[in-house]
Amino acid sequence: RMVSSISASRINVILRAWTVVSVNVNAKIESKNSLNMYCKLTSLYSLRLKTKFTLLFRQRRCVSIMLLLLVSCSGTPSQIGSLGGVENFLGVAISEEPRAALAARDTLLMGGTAADATVAAFFVMTVTYPVAVGLGGGGVCIYYDHKSNKTETLDFRVANAMAGGSIAVPGTLRGLALLHSRYGRLPWSKLVAPAETMARFGHQITRALVKRIGTQANRLSFDRAAKQIFLGANGYPLGESETIVQIELASVLTRIRTRGVGDIYGGTLGQRFVEAAARHGGKLSNADLRKYRAVWRGTMQTPVGNHILHFPDLGKDNKISQKAISSIINKSLKLVEPRSLGVGKITSPVDEGQAGLVISDSSGSAVACVFDMGSPFGVAFMAPELGVFLTPAGKVGSSGLVLLGVNKHLSQTVLAVAGAGGQDSAVVVPNLAINVMEKGRTLDSAMAQINDVNARIQGIWCPKGIRTTPESCQFATDSRWHGLAAFDTF
Repeated sequence: RMVSSISASRINVILRAWTVVSVNVNAKIESKNSLNMYCKLTSLYSLRLKTKFTLLFRQRRCVSIMLLLLVSCSGTPSQIGSLGGVENFLGVAISEEPRAALAARDTLLMGGTAADATVAAFFVMTVTYPVAVGLGGGGVCIYYDHKSNKTETLDFRVANAMAGGSIAVPGTLRGLALLHSRYGRLPWSKLVAPAETMARFGHQITRALVKRIGTQANRLSFDRAAKQIFLGANGYPLGESETIVQIELASVLTRIRTRGVGDIYGGTLGQRFVEAAARHGGKLSNADLRKYRAVWRGTMQTPVGNHILHFPDLGKDNKISQKAISSIINKSLKLVEPRSLGVGKITSPVDEGQAGLVISDSSGSAVACVFDMGSPFGVAFMAPELGVFLTPAGKVGSSGLVLLGVNKHLSQTVLAVAGAGGQDSAVVVPNLAINVMEKGRTLDSAMAQINDVNARIQGIWCPKGIRTTPESCQFATDSRWHGLAAFDTF
């Protein structure tokens, strides 16, 4: 039998009642089969006490019942970090590799930011799309943050070793860790886990990878590890929906998930990476890995009506994108001609080992990234026992191009475009932005003009802002390369 705090207070009052001499008290304390003890008094004073405590008990019981009803009617509240953390518009994720877009979408659905979704998509692509994305590569992102109303460039392109050599210092892990540390919300481990699971238990090859792996079979055949994973017994590339397992890469992702990126920039993984690079003409050292830093910079920008068009500031290395920006500013937003960029005619058939993605979350923050392996599958040799493709040195600058259109008055993104595929993207991306922002064309019609160009474009266009009016948004991925745009239906 339990005595509640209410019963205890009754007992105290009853004891004080016995000390009242002027009242004829004939008290009898009984115990009933209930949760409370009560006092049966025959005096007028006792009746008043009984009435008072009965009313108090009933009031508390009614409040308890009401609270239980409210909890049962409201259901389980959504929690950040679990699927369903966002109940309304969750944002959009577009990638030329479908599973990466789905991973980014799930991250947004858990309440993650655009930065979180980018990290999750990147790790998935290291497993499902190594032709253009890998732990040994680099890249460039441009990020707009809704809270600070600020747009920044994140430069994590590969670097050359101090001693030279044919293998580059990787930059992607440093870059994505830096992005997550500044703008991420979800735990790092939660963002790495989906890719780790895919690598360990296997995943089916997508049409996007099949399209690009076909021309690389001969290069992959010279590396034993790559041949076992991506080529069949007959020496031909595996086909669509065939399953591949990458146990060694899964082990590396496990260490990155539990220990962070420092393990590959000077730790045990880093030492093994240096040894693998040495076997293929690399002169990397642990000092090169420890010295590497991803860099935050501002952006180069130009006004377009009420919006600001932001291009990445890559310093002196990437001359093509800076020429594109100068052409737009000097020509007052007239279409940019290829010859004005010093690239001659477009339609370069060479696959430069790049991939792009664009993501925006429900708050209006957005990111556009191009990842770069320097060549398809890098040098086409994997680091033994790591499952990571090495990236060629010498080509430090990425020839892909990303940009964001921002309305600072609304504090949200209106345009995000990522162009991968070499110098063609330096022409196509600015032209696409001009067509939709100034000429009023739809994103689909603007994308239809690039069918004869090698650039692979992913784009978001929300003329009234993605946060306030997501139903006005247009999303597009280049259908020639079998990408995916994952978003809410309105």
